[in-house]
Amino acid sequence: MPTLVLRNVPDELYGRLKQAAADHRCSIAQEAIVALQSGLGGARDRPRWPSVAESLAWLKAEVWTLPVLDRRSEDEILGYNADGHCD
Repeated sequence: MPTLVLRNVPDELYGRLKQAAADHRCSIAQEAIVALQSGLGGARDRPRWPSVAESLAWLKAEVWTLPVLDRRSEDEILGYNADGHCD
């Protein structure tokens, strides 16, 4: 795959590219490719990244499928005694 090196990119343009990459959770290089495709009329659909809520929901579902390996209570695991103090 060919490599493209850009020099003397104006600070304002680089800042916008960097912010767009952060907004879309991708690298500056990936964002530059999307911008080039869009500007040249060959825009592809941007891959849709899951939202934080979607990621957490997926993680919660994954955790619930894990087997329980330790049947102790939270207090027993943390080492709290009957008075609520750590031993």
